[in-house]
Amino acid sequence: MDKGQLLDVILQQQEIFKEIPKDIINREIDPEKYMRGKEIVIITGIRRSGKSTVLRLIAKKYQDNNENILFINFEDIRLTDINIENYQDIENIAIELFSTQKKTIFFFDEIQYAPAWERWLNNLHFKGYKVFVTGSNANILGREIATSLTGRNVVLDFYPFNFREYLRLKEIDIPPENLLTSKKSAEILHFFKIYLEYGGFPEVLKENNIELSGYYFNDILKRDIENRNNIREKTGLSRLATYLATNSGSIFTYSTLRKVTDIKSNNTISQYIEYLRDSFLFYTLPAFYFSLKKQAQASSKVYIGDNSFLKTISFNFSENTGQKLENLFFLYLLQSKKNYDLYYYSGKKTGRECDFLIMKETSVISAIQVSSDIRNEKTKTREVNGLLDALTEHGLKKGYILTMDTFREEEVAGRHVIMVPVWKYMLYPDFYP
Repeated sequence: MDKGQLLDVILQQQEIFKEIPKDIINREIDPEKYMRGKEIVIITGIRRSGKSTVLRLIAKKYQDNNENILFINFEDIRLTDINIENYQDIENIAIELFSTQKKTIFFFDEIQYAPAWERWLNNLHFKGYKVFVTGSNANILGREIATSLTGRNVVLDFYPFNFREYLRLKEIDIPPENLLTSKKSAEILHFFKIYLEYGGFPEVLKENNIELSGYYFNDILKRDIENRNNIREKTGLSRLATYLATNSGSIFTYSTLRKVTDIKSNNTISQYIEYLRDSFLFYTLPAFYFSLKKQAQASSKVYIGDNSFLKTISFNFSENTGQKLENLFFLYLLQSKKNYDLYYYSGKKTGRECDFLIMKETSVISAIQVSSDIRNEKTKTREVNGLLDALTEHGLKKGYILTMDTFREEEVAGRHVIMVPVWKYMLYPDFYP
């Protein structure tokens, strides 16, 4: 690519990048934590979750300190012909634009579109440059980090708005738990029900347009999976994605997936699921077994990457509030329990299930069920029994059943069962494991 063309693109992108939207919402991360070290900072997550906005916020902090910043979005179609020779051009452009007395801080959006990017970042790190990058493919980023950037990077896993951030968007105050009135609880529950349906994509929430979610999903499916991986069985992939979305929170088997997709090969289905995971459209949750062999052989559960997809992608003809609650809570655990391992529980003898086990190091520290409504005695008995099995097997004295609005505590079979609204558990993490 000609250096003059490259400079023109960079200058245009710089102007756009410097514009901070007025309706920006500060996310629950500490930017200065990632600014302090010398490591390359890699922000990774699903498209449209706000990664570029975080880059802007971090860049502004540097600019406020009179630092030089250079931004490039490698997804720009004008950069299609960029090659490794242009990397020296970029470094030279930074020197030409800014004083050489201070090293430029580089911000690179969607880095996976740049050729041999990991070796270039390694060179920039060696030369003493601070670099921030975003990416939307877990496999590419993970593989290249492991081979070339080990020990030279920190990874920030990024997600759509959590519930606290959504309330901030709506300018709803979150009082301390001991000052939470019934009126405030009712107000928060009102907004929680909207968030449960609309998910956390910033633009979906700002524009109150859930249809955007469907466009996001199909765009990721086409650009990041079909095109990038040269998928031949596009119809099968689409059927697979729709089935998994419709059955979010459920165990999946390859025999069922073969039937619904008409894909005959388990290996192909497995590969497609990996592609869906790499793009952050779906996550899988393994069953807990002390034996790694049994764990590998057991079926996993599947969860979708944002609750809005349950409305725009899945084929559900009822409210399915329980499914939405479970999916939303899984995403909450994924974000908030970053140093923990997550599993679901399946009783060895009874076959009863508990939705989530939280494991820290080598010990299970919490067992949690999610159910939209436990006023029905049959439903309550099922949820309590599955929870008790998990508590007993792992030697836990208390466990949780999370619902839409039930709050009470009971002693059952010598175990303490705490029933609490999902939204309250999510808003006050210091009170719950």
